[in-house]
Amino acid sequence: MGSISIRKRKNGSSSYLARVRVMREGTSYHETKTFDRRPAATAWIRKREKELAKPGALEESNVCDPPLSKAIERYTEETVKDIGRTKAQVLRTIATYPIADLPCSTIKAKDIIEFLQSLPGQPQTVGN
Repeated sequence: MGSISIRKRKNGSSSYLARVRVMREGTSYHETKTFDRRPAATAWIRKREKELAKPGALEESNVCDPPLSKAIERYTEETVKDIGRTKAQVLRTIATYPIADLPCSTIKAKDIIEFLQSLPGQPQTVGN
């Protein structure tokens, strides 16, 4: 079922956050999108709910959940000049740790904290 919530922007104008949530056979799926006009948000909710009602639609939508290592690899390949050599090297190093084998959607704050605490070195180095 979809819902719309109004959000105020910094400049005072309003935006409409459309949210679609579907739970089927214990699997939960949610998607959000922001619109400038409420009718556009309503139309998007109707369209997405109709698409997700089709058999197998939830399985197709959850297919693209790469492990963290693949996401890091793609990020560094696409933006290596923008991020700099040091950050690129730090990301490549993170890809060698066990956390990089986890699917991106399953990584929680708890996992990140445990990973950071397991790293050797000073806090400023770990901050990288």
